[in-house]
Amino acid sequence: MTNQMKILDELELAFKRLINLLPDPLKGDDHTQQIILTYLKLGGEKLARQRIEIIKIHFREKALKEPSETQRPLDFHVAGSHISEPYLSESDSLEFPTE
Repeated sequence: MTNQMKILDELELAFKRLINLLPDPLKGDDHTQQIILTYLKLGGEKLARQRIEIIKIHFREKALKEPSETQRPLDFHVAGSHISEPYLSESDSLEFPTE
Protein backbone atom coordinates (compact mmCIF):
# COMPACT_ATOMS: atom_id res chain seq x y z
CA MET A 1 0.00 0.00 0.00
CA THR A 2 1.40 3.36 -0.92
CA ASN A 3 2.02 6.09 1.57
CA GLN A 4 0.19 8.54 -0.73
CA MET A 5 -3.21 6.93 -0.25
CA LYS A 6 -5.14 8.25 2.67
CA ILE A 7 -7.57 5.72 4.05
CA LEU A 8 -10.13 6.87 6.57
CA ASP A 9 -10.02 4.96 9.85
CA GLU A 10 -13.56 3.65 9.40
CA LEU A 11 -12.64 2.22 5.96
CA GLU A 12 -9.28 0.72 6.86
CA LEU A 13 -10.51 -2.71 8.00
CA ALA A 14 -12.86 -3.06 5.03
CA PHE A 15 -10.05 -2.00 2.68
CA LYS A 16 -7.70 -4.66 4.09
CA ARG A 17 -10.42 -7.32 3.74
CA LEU A 18 -11.00 -6.31 0.14
CA ILE A 19 -7.32 -6.29 -0.77
CA ASN A 20 -7.02 -9.84 0.56
CA LEU A 21 -9.63 -10.93 -2.02
CA LEU A 22 -7.34 -9.94 -4.91
CA PRO A 23 -4.96 -12.35 -6.64
CA ASP A 24 -1.48 -12.11 -5.09
CA PRO A 25 0.18 -10.26 -8.01
CA LEU A 26 -2.43 -7.48 -7.75
CA LYS A 27 -2.38 -7.02 -3.97
CA GLY A 28 0.61 -4.67 -4.13
CA ASP A 29 -0.49 -2.84 -7.29
CA ASP A 30 -1.02 0.85 -6.49
CA HIS A 31 -3.52 1.38 -9.31
CA THR A 32 -5.66 -1.57 -8.25
CA GLN A 33 -5.58 -0.44 -4.63
CA GLN A 34 -6.71 3.05 -5.67
CA ILE A 35 -9.61 1.57 -7.66
CA ILE A 36 -10.72 -0.52 -4.68
CA LEU A 37 -10.49 2.45 -2.34
CA THR A 38 -12.51 4.61 -4.73
CA TYR A 39 -15.26 2.02 -5.05
CA LEU A 40 -15.25 1.55 -1.28
CA LYS A 41 -15.64 5.28 -0.68
CA LEU A 42 -18.33 5.79 -3.33
CA GLY A 43 -20.44 2.67 -2.95
CA GLY A 44 -19.36 0.80 0.12
CA GLU A 45 -17.91 -2.66 0.59
CA LYS A 46 -20.55 -4.46 -1.47
CA LEU A 47 -19.82 -2.39 -4.59
CA ALA A 48 -16.07 -2.74 -4.06
CA ARG A 49 -16.47 -6.55 -3.86
CA GLN A 50 -18.33 -6.51 -7.16
CA ARG A 51 -15.49 -4.53 -8.74
CA ILE A 52 -12.97 -7.02 -7.34
CA GLU A 53 -14.82 -9.86 -9.08
CA ILE A 54 -14.50 -7.97 -12.37
CA ILE A 55 -10.80 -7.34 -11.72
CA LYS A 56 -10.27 -11.05 -11.04
CA ILE A 57 -12.03 -12.02 -14.28
CA HIS A 58 -9.84 -9.64 -16.30
CA PHE A 59 -6.75 -10.90 -14.50
CA ARG A 60 -7.58 -14.54 -15.36
CA GLU A 61 -8.31 -13.69 -18.99
CA LYS A 62 -5.04 -11.81 -19.33
CA ALA A 63 -3.12 -14.65 -17.68
CA LEU A 64 -4.62 -17.13 -20.13
CA LYS A 65 -3.94 -14.97 -23.19
CA GLU A 66 -0.42 -13.90 -22.23
CA PRO A 67 1.20 -16.61 -20.11
CA SER A 68 4.87 -15.94 -19.51
CA GLU A 69 7.44 -18.61 -20.17
CA THR A 70 8.27 -18.84 -16.50
CA GLN A 71 4.69 -19.16 -15.31
CA ARG A 72 3.82 -22.70 -14.30
CA PRO A 73 0.36 -24.28 -14.48
CA LEU A 74 0.29 -24.17 -10.67
CA ASP A 75 0.33 -20.37 -10.85
CA PHE A 76 -2.92 -20.42 -12.81
CA HIS A 77 -4.52 -22.61 -10.16
CA VAL A 78 -3.39 -20.28 -7.39
CA ALA A 79 -4.85 -17.35 -9.33
CA GLY A 80 -8.20 -19.11 -9.30
CA SER A 81 -8.23 -20.07 -12.95
CA HIS A 82 -8.01 -23.85 -12.84
CA ILE A 83 -9.17 -25.05 -16.25
CA SER A 84 -7.10 -28.17 -16.82
CA GLU A 85 -9.82 -30.59 -15.73
CA PRO A 86 -12.84 -31.00 -17.99
CA TYR A 87 -16.23 -30.41 -16.53
CA LEU A 88 -18.02 -33.63 -15.70
CA SER A 89 -21.65 -34.14 -16.43
CA GLU A 90 -23.89 -36.42 -14.42
CA SER A 91 -23.46 -39.15 -17.01
CA ASP A 92 -19.66 -39.01 -16.56
CA SER A 93 -19.80 -39.65 -12.84
CA LEU A 94 -18.38 -42.82 -11.33
CA GLU A 95 -20.77 -45.66 -10.85
CA PHE A 96 -20.26 -48.58 -8.56
CA PRO A 97 -21.06 -52.05 -9.87
CA THR A 98 -24.15 -53.59 -8.38
CA GLU A 99 -24.81 -57.28 -8.15
